[in-house]
Amino acid sequence: MLQTQLSAKDSIKITGVTLHTVRTRRRTGAISSHIVLELATDAGIVGLGEISDLDCYRMYMPDPEAVRVGIEKVALGQNAFEIAALHERLLAYMPVYFRYANNYPPFTPASQIAAGVEMAFYDIVGKAFGTPVYNLIGGKVRDSFEITYPVFQAKKESDTERYLGYTAELVAEGVNRFRYYVGVDFDQDERFLKAFRDRFGNSVQLKALDFQGHFHWRDTLRIYERFKEYDFELIESPCWAEDYEGMSELRRRIDVDISEHISSQAQAMRMIKAGAVDVFNITIQSGGIYQAKKLFDLAEAAGLKCLISTTQEMSLGTAANAHLAAVIPQLHYAGDPVGPLLYVEDVVTEPLRYEGTRLIVPTGPGLGFELDRDKLEALRGPLLEWDRPAHGANYVSD
Repeated sequence: MLQTQLSAKDSIKITGVTLHTVRTRRRTGAISSHIVLELATDAGIVGLGEISDLDCYRMYMPDPEAVRVGIEKVALGQNAFEIAALHERLLAYMPVYFRYANNYPPFTPASQIAAGVEMAFYDIVGKAFGTPVYNLIGGKVRDSFEITYPVFQAKKESDTERYLGYTAELVAEGVNRFRYYVGVDFDQDERFLKAFRDRFGNSVQLKALDFQGHFHWRDTLRIYERFKEYDFELIESPCWAEDYEGMSELRRRIDVDISEHISSQAQAMRMIKAGAVDVFNITIQSGGIYQAKKLFDLAEAAGLKCLISTTQEMSLGTAANAHLAAVIPQLHYAGDPVGPLLYVEDVVTEPLRYEGTRLIVPTGPGLGFELDRDKLEALRGPLLEWDRPAHGANYVSD
């Protein structure tokens, strides 16, 4: 076996970079764009990664050819075992990721590219040693974790019944925890929330209202007071970007926890100093597993709560989030990685598995998945089409 032939002195060198641009449909009909990454090696192992859900960036969508050339600069000829060194090279070419705050979305093309490349490196190392990624980053403390399904803003009256319809389908599948985005039309939001509670009562949980960082803290406070009867556990991204003082003031005036996305160490330290949040909302999209784990360590040191976040990846990217979640001792709220439930298509032979509201951590070598070439080819397409419905950073179209 290959893994028995390796020693601490051995290395596996990257010999080739291949990118595939694909598009996947959501249950709602919206389409998300992704880049699937393959790194070939001199050991015959192919590492898989994913640069996920890129539709936040319609005005500055990454150019796949430029991304491929950039990845070749940092990966070709390099030892896949040396992930810390990989991040030093990535930071040399993309110094903005993980060093500067990006509140909403809590990631940038640079940080997502870094996450995708790192994902493939970890996949190679795990496959080389015949072990899951979680054993490379501390060893798992859980086999599964709770998840939350997103429901996007109801913008018109007909959305309410349509959203309730697919929510009912999910409830029938065993999913009973949701989070809801607010802010396009608060009157319409209230009609949806009332109908949601009338239809499902307390049989489902509403984890969060997500304000997407669009509002002054006083406006968020007014909506919180108006909507709190609908029984949610926390509010997410409640204030304008970097208004940590306003967030702190809001935190003193409400009875639920405040959760915010954390995209850099500097941002985390500012939030801790300002007393702005109760919950660090952390995803590998801030720059990969190696960097995101540092944010969990900061939260633990500051006595804050944590949850595992997402941009909604396919199975490869969701698996990377799952391996990280498997090793974090304390996850205080249900996480958000539900891409394989959200999308009706995927590029792997068998999608990541869920049981009701629990994501099952994969146990195969590396990330635990292999590409299905037929599915990959069927989903191939350009990253950007302006007129198609998609989810984006400051708008949601289904």
